[in-house]
Amino acid sequence: MYQEKNKIRKTLSAFAVVIVELALMAATTAVFVMAFEHIDAKKAEAKPTAVSSSKASVSSAVQPSPSRTSQPAGQQFEQPADWRLVLVNYEHTLPETFQSKIVNEFNVNMDSRIVEPFRQMRDAALKDDIHLWLSSGYRNDEKQQKLYSEEIEAYYKAGISYEDAVSEAAKSVAPPGTSEHITGLAIDVNGVLEDFGGTKEFRWLSEHAQDYGFILRYPKDKQDITHIKYEAWHFRYVGVEHAKKMKELNLCLEEYIDYLNKNQTASH
Repeated sequence: MYQEKNKIRKTLSAFAVVIVELALMAATTAVFVMAFEHIDAKKAEAKPTAVSSSKASVSSAVQPSPSRTSQPAGQQFEQPADWRLVLVNYEHTLPETFQSKIVNEFNVNMDSRIVEPFRQMRDAALKDDIHLWLSSGYRNDEKQQKLYSEEIEAYYKAGISYEDAVSEAAKSVAPPGTSEHITGLAIDVNGVLEDFGGTKEFRWLSEHAQDYGFILRYPKDKQDITHIKYEAWHFRYVGVEHAKKMKELNLCLEEYIDYLNKNQTASH
């Protein structure tokens, strides 16, 4: 009788061991399943974060220009849809929707989209023994205000009235908000030199600049339209097709935009 009881105890003990082992296996499996589910969940969470981070980096790289008054009251003018033709002058300030990515290249700040066109133009000029370099590019309103104030002071110290000093200064240095240097698409070449128009560098640019998308922004015969005195050193990127057409028709940017608007209206 004792032996039978002992046999039963051993059988039950063995059975209990099996039960315990099975329970341990089940628990271990559950732990692994939970672990993998946790890892998968983390991966799923990480994916949107990566996309969001990517979008954030692009957003921070290309930011709209600082907010400003869009257009003077009463103006019916609409900026061209083509960013290359954005018009900033004494009447029209930079639109809030204009986007630029300002980078530092050739020792000046400029819009990244005109870096390669200028590099190609500079390299082509060098092959003709013409040396082009940039003395100015993008300027924010604070920098423009400083230059404008200095120009007014210089005229005032020359002995004219303050009102006349302001008027004369505006012909050579645009007041803040009206200078196209704020676009990042304008460049000053080889220094601001009054005699630059008589150099071989200027003659080369006059002949070839349009082939790389650049125009002389303030020509001598357009001062009554641009309201800026002749600046032989100031060039503006508008794209190859526009630059060539403007050169062919002898139009400044203000005239060219008007020309495009009239032709578009006529075609409808």
